[in-house]
Amino acid sequence: MSKILPTCVRRLSHVCTLKPYKETRWLMPNGNPIGAYIYNCVANQKVPVILSDPHVATWYACGPTVYDSAHIGHASCYVKLDIIQRILKTFFNIKLVTAMGITDIDDKIIKKGIDTKTNFTAVAKQYEHEFWLDMSSLNIEKPLIITRVSEHINSIESFVQGLLDSGMAYVAGDGSVYFDTSKFPAYGKLQKMQDSGEPSDEVKKNKMDFAVWKGHKPDEPFWGALWGNGRPGWHIECSAMVSKVFGSQLDFHAGGIDLQFPHHENEEAQSCAFHKTRQWANYWIHVGHLHVKGEAKMSKSLKNTISIPDLLSSYSADTFRMACLMSRYRYTMVYNEDLMKNAEVVLNKFKYFLQQAVVYVNNNDNKASGDYKDKMLENLQNVEEFNFDALKSDFDTASCINSLLNLVNDTNKVIKGDSKDYYPVPVMLIAEYITSVLSRFGLKLQESQDSNVMNSLIDTVVEFRHTVRSSALSSKDKELLSACDIVRDKMKSIKVQINDSNKTASWVFNK
Repeated sequence: MSKILPTCVRRLSHVCTLKPYKETRWLMPNGNPIGAYIYNCVANQKVPVILSDPHVATWYACGPTVYDSAHIGHASCYVKLDIIQRILKTFFNIKLVTAMGITDIDDKIIKKGIDTKTNFTAVAKQYEHEFWLDMSSLNIEKPLIITRVSEHINSIESFVQGLLDSGMAYVAGDGSVYFDTSKFPAYGKLQKMQDSGEPSDEVKKNKMDFAVWKGHKPDEPFWGALWGNGRPGWHIECSAMVSKVFGSQLDFHAGGIDLQFPHHENEEAQSCAFHKTRQWANYWIHVGHLHVKGEAKMSKSLKNTISIPDLLSSYSADTFRMACLMSRYRYTMVYNEDLMKNAEVVLNKFKYFLQQAVVYVNNNDNKASGDYKDKMLENLQNVEEFNFDALKSDFDTASCINSLLNLVNDTNKVIKGDSKDYYPVPVMLIAEYITSVLSRFGLKLQESQDSNVMNSLIDTVVEFRHTVRSSALSSKDKELLSACDIVRDKMKSIKVQINDSNKTASWVFNK
């Protein structure tokens, strides 16, 4: 078993109660539990996260097939995976070595090249470049290692040769090489199925067999191999590239739920066969689909996609990330205006609170600082413990966001109350904790593209309006109040939302 650091072996069969191996086919790793539990499709239940090294983990995510632009279905998957990675790194102190595979040799890429009279390699480079720009615009951290199929042909050929040498694969009449599923009894363990497969082909021995090498066809690019010219099959690419980088075993393997079968199923089968092991990836992480208005998943084939630039022309990256945080990563997320507006409201509520906390602490009222308010500190501690427990349980960010909102509501009662007591310490500790959690989830909580000059001008307008409005409220001047409402509405039309209160006013960009 290959690992990047020496293993510290400690069998922890008492950590959780699992069904017998014959039923689940999931093997509990030897090593050190980090305290988190994650859903595993092989075990069909939450299982403890156990690493051979308590502070280091390997992570591989299936990247895009770069033949077209990414859409927000891809965005929701990669944002949610980015959130999980950040949680592992910042809440559980794991040194996560991340890798992503880019499929830059594929039928669709070749077809796009033919249709546009462009070399397929140029097509792949164009859309990969666009993909990384989209990921950056969503504040998704770039993997430490990027593997491209075109750069790992030799590793893929060696992998295929290994399967042929062991008798786990065979060369078909058309020059393709197929994995022989009849020789791998555990095939189907991710999907819990044994009776379906890729389309039947007269050159295949079994219905379930899949191509690890595609025989050469006229007018298509090919590479030479001992068994004949051709190019890699889709599934073999990830197995070979992961094995080259991480060896014979992987901690986390991630991707969309649509990849569970056949892609991940085939990866697991051929990798176990190649490395002669019963379990290749210890933890499979599958993200649920993004649906459009609950009707169908978003996909290019259904022509119901929304591009990432189009999304960001209407909503901020923070708003979209908040929508992802408010849903469970394994389940379907329905994209519609209600979802995004709700996420926007929640995001702005946190921004308003953080602004009001600063105003409260720095107010000019003639109040003396009271003792630390035990109830507020106790509430903060309870929320901290609740949130950590939620993250331990399959990265439940939705429960964390709800608990943070409750904490905001409770603290606002102190900030906006008429009490003569003044509690700057607990208020700032709460504000700091909320900022820390949201930042660790990948929210920026700021509009970096807005200039200081613009912010200063908006500050001046909002402060002036607040002064006028306060005077109008005191004198019950309806005409002035109406004028203040017009200013508020005008500001809202340029995406500046003003939040009025008796003591002060604040604002945020409502992109």
